[in-house]
Amino acid sequence: MGTEMRRVGGLPDRRLVRRRHDIVRSVYPPILAALLFVACTPATTRPAFAPFPQAQVIVVRGSPEQVTAEANAWLAGDGVQIALASPRDGYLETDWHSGVKLRCWANPAAPGTTRIFVEAVYRPAQDPSRTERDLELPVPKGHDGYRLAERLLTALGDRFGAVP
Repeated sequence: MGTEMRRVGGLPDRRLVRRRHDIVRSVYPPILAALLFVACTPATTRPAFAPFPQAQVIVVRGSPEQVTAEANAWLAGDGVQIALASPRDGYLETDWHSGVKLRCWANPAAPGTTRIFVEAVYRPAQDPSRTERDLELPVPKGHDGYRLAERLLTALGDRFGAVP
């Protein structure tokens, strides 16, 4: 009989039909999973951690992309080197500047507004056996890094309009 289908009473043999369904059930789920994995990549430039609770926060009118781009321009204009800026992800991180690093998270808030978190951190110790984040602490109020973060948020509030 070879490749032709056997018929029982004019209908395909149920054993052959079941075999085809078993093949479909075993092949399609992995293919579907692979397609979903490729389509929904979780790649982002944001770090896996959230801002410290001491981070300064403001809500402004505008999109995260616009706010991040403006923060990037403002910091660069102030002479701060940018290590990473991704307006698409709403994230910005500076190089170490006078012993301080700034990180900005721009998250969508209410429609048409963005909540901006700016943290200023320093590293009181060096320990290659620990992660960078484990060694960082928020700068105290009054510190130059804290004032830089304040000035940035004030500039963003003036540019986009702060939401009370």
